Amino acid sequence: MCGICGYMQKEKITSNDTILNMKESILKRGSSDNNIYINDNVALGHARLSIIDVKNGKQPMEKIINNKKYTIVYNGELYNTNVLRNILVSKGYELETECDTEVLLLLYIEFKEKMLKFINGIFAFAIYDDDNHSIFLAKDRLGIKPLFYSLCDDKLIFSSEIKGILASKYVKPIITKENLIELLALGPAHSPGKTYFKNIYELKAGHYAVFKDGTLDIIKYWDLVEKKMIDSDDEIIDNVKYLVTDATKRQLVSDVGIASMLSGGLDSSIITKIATDNVHNLHTYSINYENNDEDFVANSYQQTKDSDFVKIMTKYLNTKHKNIIVSDKALFDNLYESVIARDMPGMADVDSSMYVFCKEITKCNEKVILSGECSDEIFGGYPWFYREHLKNTDGFPWALSENLRESLIKPNILKEGEITEYIKEVKQDTLKNISHISCDTFENEFKEINYLTIKFFMNTLIERTDRMSMRNSLEVRVPYADHRIFEYVYNVDAKLKLGLRNENSQVCEKYILKQAFKNDIPTDITNRKKSPFPKTYSKNYMQMLEEKLTEILDNKNSRIHEIINTDYVKNLILTHGAELKENLFGQLMTYPQTLAFIIQIDFWLTTYNIKIEI
Repeated sequence: MCGICGYMQKEKITSNDTILNMKESILKRGSSDNNIYINDNVALGHARLSIIDVKNGKQPMEKIINNKKYTIVYNGELYNTNVLRNILVSKGYELETECDTEVLLLLYIEFKEKMLKFINGIFAFAIYDDDNHSIFLAKDRLGIKPLFYSLCDDKLIFSSEIKGILASKYVKPIITKENLIELLALGPAHSPGKTYFKNIYELKAGHYAVFKDGTLDIIKYWDLVEKKMIDSDDEIIDNVKYLVTDATKRQLVSDVGIASMLSGGLDSSIITKIATDNVHNLHTYSINYENNDEDFVANSYQQTKDSDFVKIMTKYLNTKHKNIIVSDKALFDNLYESVIARDMPGMADVDSSMYVFCKEITKCNEKVILSGECSDEIFGGYPWFYREHLKNTDGFPWALSENLRESLIKPNILKEGEITEYIKEVKQDTLKNISHISCDTFENEFKEINYLTIKFFMNTLIERTDRMSMRNSLEVRVPYADHRIFEYVYNVDAKLKLGLRNENSQVCEKYILKQAFKNDIPTDITNRKKSPFPKTYSKNYMQMLEEKLTEILDNKNSRIHEIINTDYVKNLILTHGAELKENLFGQLMTYPQTLAFIIQIDFWLTTYNIKIEI
């Protein structure tokens, strides 16, 4: 895993200052090595976190084939490198390294954009084709690795992180009315391809782009497509077990060791079980909060504490385990660092807790770790997949907070109902990408929620994991995000996913995953109700947020006054959230996280010196 950046312009580049600034801004993504490349009107930068072939994997990497030169900067990991290597050897190529960077570059030389259909992995890369005088950009099918870009005065500027683009100085930090609506209507999520900055975009998942002669052409090469499922229920369960096991085993390859995040939930427990079967003395890590065992309050979304189930799994698997405790102070202080990591206001302490978690894991000399993320989104692990009041809504079921969002924005900036209408339009626009092949209403509704969840909710969580981990030079691998799993399970009958084959049966979230691995992990784990990433329940932490936000609101020079209805927020604090009828982002962002989100917005506006154009 690494950080990449670069730009291409019409004029010859006469100084390396710009690319050096861009590269320096993303160095935390790769602490092992960093380099730049300049050729006439193209500059590339790379910060490397060495995982595979540590000695020979330097980037930018050049290849000269038939007197034509190609140069790559790449962030990611290929999980079928050996297969791809054999394809290249059969075509007459002689490889000089063991790293997947060389494989990726040679694939492009041989197949151009058709290379993408061969790849299994997570990636974002740029290849300068000297013969065509073009840059080829590509992003993995599910968008696990980030790639941002901007077009400015016939220049293409790109980077793994927004800060890399801003460091070029060619693009100014500005938010327009459209950016503001994105932030306050969807935040911490955002529309695929969009950011909260003017003229800064993200290459969408499953897309590639070609920049030539000042023009950027963007092409979708992959998406989830409905297909008729011909396998029996038993075959589906067997195939799911094979796919998850194979994906996990592929991702255990590392020259620097590998560990696993373990929450005691179904997803991480399955991944960790597969890992322990293939890795000697596996290290596992869990997260908890200061005094959380005492402060914990069960609710319909989080009925049980992770710590009880972590003990069951670590004893069962005999892993070398460490439980990382996040203090209230660390959670609060790193609200700011997590904004810098994401370059935008994010998931408040859901972000900062992950940041601290990854930081502490890195202190244990880990560079690569497995995560159980991206399972709920495809296997049906959320209540909005089956609860009618969550499914049948104009908004997004994980953020039914239109009234709250309308109330948060400063009066007279937007028309009444504009945020609600924007949310509805974004949702409907996304659903245009689905072509139903079934006449079953239940099936089609499930597919639509499934698609939306992957494109919005999962993307928000993926961003969080990538930015918080890479800010600490930690590579997080997500076996469930293997595109083969998504392509297959997406087309499994919705009633089977929810365990509703029999008329009298009750909903069983992630039924096929539980059935596939019921003999591999303890019954207590398979029977455990889905539990989200743990939050703190500390009243002390909430008090810290209230005091800080009050301080910000009392300061007439605070940037937050420019966009937020401060009278409404002051009243929220006075009542300690008692009058809050909606959660900003479901159970992940309730009253404390709403306050923290506003604190992050104020910090973002100030720290990034953002100009507001509305």
